[in-house]
Amino acid sequence: MSRRWILTVGVLAAVVGTTAVLAAMLFVSWRMALTAQQKQLDRDATSALVHVETVYAEAVRALRQVSASDAEPCSSRSIRLMLQLTESLLAVDNIAYGAGETVECNSSGILPYRLKKVAAVIERPDHTRLVVNWRPVTFGTDRAMMIVGRGGYGILVDQRRFFGDWGGSDASALSEIRASDGTPLLVSYADQYAAPTTADDATSARSGSGWTVTVRQPRISFVDHLLAQRVLLLPLSITLALLCGLIAWLWLRRRLSLRGELAAAVRNCDFIAHYQPIIELATGRCVGVEALARWQRPDGRQVPPDIFIPMAESAGLIGRITDQIVALVLQDLGEWLRSDPHGHVAINLSSADVSSGRILDVLETALRGSGIKPAQIWLEATERGVMDMSAARQTLEELRRRGHPTAIDDFGAGYSGLSYLQRLPVDVLKIDRSFIEVVGTEAPTRSVTQHIIAMAHELDLQIVAEGVETEEQAAYLRAFGVGFAQGWLFSRALPPSEFLAYCTANRRDYGMPSGFVERRQRVGQAA
Repeated sequence: MSRRWILTVGVLAAVVGTTAVLAAMLFVSWRMALTAQQKQLDRDATSALVHVETVYAEAVRALRQVSASDAEPCSSRSIRLMLQLTESLLAVDNIAYGAGETVECNSSGILPYRLKKVAAVIERPDHTRLVVNWRPVTFGTDRAMMIVGRGGYGILVDQRRFFGDWGGSDASALSEIRASDGTPLLVSYADQYAAPTTADDATSARSGSGWTVTVRQPRISFVDHLLAQRVLLLPLSITLALLCGLIAWLWLRRRLSLRGELAAAVRNCDFIAHYQPIIELATGRCVGVEALARWQRPDGRQVPPDIFIPMAESAGLIGRITDQIVALVLQDLGEWLRSDPHGHVAINLSSADVSSGRILDVLETALRGSGIKPAQIWLEATERGVMDMSAARQTLEELRRRGHPTAIDDFGAGYSGLSYLQRLPVDVLKIDRSFIEVVGTEAPTRSVTQHIIAMAHELDLQIVAEGVETEEQAAYLRAFGVGFAQGWLFSRALPPSEFLAYCTANRRDYGMPSGFVERRQRVGQAA
């Protein structure tokens, strides 16, 4: 990735990060606002139901008082009581009496005209009878009335009283009140109290004592919420932009700084090699070693290979690092290799090294006059890489012709798998540590390890297991005929001097395993 692309990615990351975080925060706050709105509606609905029940209870109380009076109906005493209750109770607009089908008197006195009583349509559990949405045409009004009746008495209640002064918040509207039979109360015969509830409204309904009330508010939209939060939006946006910009700047600084340091390290040949022993599982002897590139920055910290190797590959620097590792191997272990013709060093190649074939000239130049046999330098092509298979085959075939054993490293970790083994000429298969870690566990991939081993045996390949850390893993590998392993169970990757000391102590009882002898004989014959 070029410097321009890194800068572009950093800027885009800052912009996208700011936008995404801000949008997420606004969305979360909007959802919280909707939740708060719903809770407020629920409280308002409860208040509305209490109000409706209070108005109705007051009317029922007036009905009970006038019904319980011992005064003769429509007598002057009875009419005075009806007038007194009408004037003292806010819920009561009038009280009427009629023993038969007509109204005889009301709170104003004896009726001088004939008024037919309205038949009740709702029977309540408290033995009262209700008429709702009655239009008293005789009174010259269009407003809807409720009649609460018992015996010959009827309490008239203006239904507007149910909707007025119910104690809700300013944003809420009491949109509907229904009686026990589901009939909605009207304010007038022409219209309901409020506009019909729409799908965009937030609503809350409460039921009790034969009444159901519904309260509504226009639901808070995201745009409305955004406009409401505009005072906070600007400073919040600036803060998030600065924060994301700082994170992007730190990432760019680290990335560009690390990339620059990498280029400088390549120019200055600052890389070193550490060596991890390869152990024969049957005897525990060290039979070889894998050279691993290490990069220590000027501040003393080491950069992990899984960070600087991909960076070097993308920057086109990996070939020069490979050259330095080859030179370091001959410098660090040249004397050991010359004195021990059975020892070998495995060097990792990138996909670019293999596909281009440049490693052929590098090795030929490095080994010329060194006294080190080609069979002592193994070349490992990682299965994680993507390479030109035709070019890679030519390179590996030429390496084998010159006497270098070849291996597939990290087998099973990439996506090429069996295709590599079928199409590339290799001598050794190195099983990736991810398939060794699952040995002795219940992981779904544990059976794959056995299949890889069986496949390698079928193809007559030497097997090296990577990342062996427990004796249980080593015993499993021995049981399935794996010849060699490397990992922390035996040794970590060591600096040159420590590896030589380790190898000397490990191989006092000198001898070369027959498997490696046979393999090298075949490679030598092919050369």
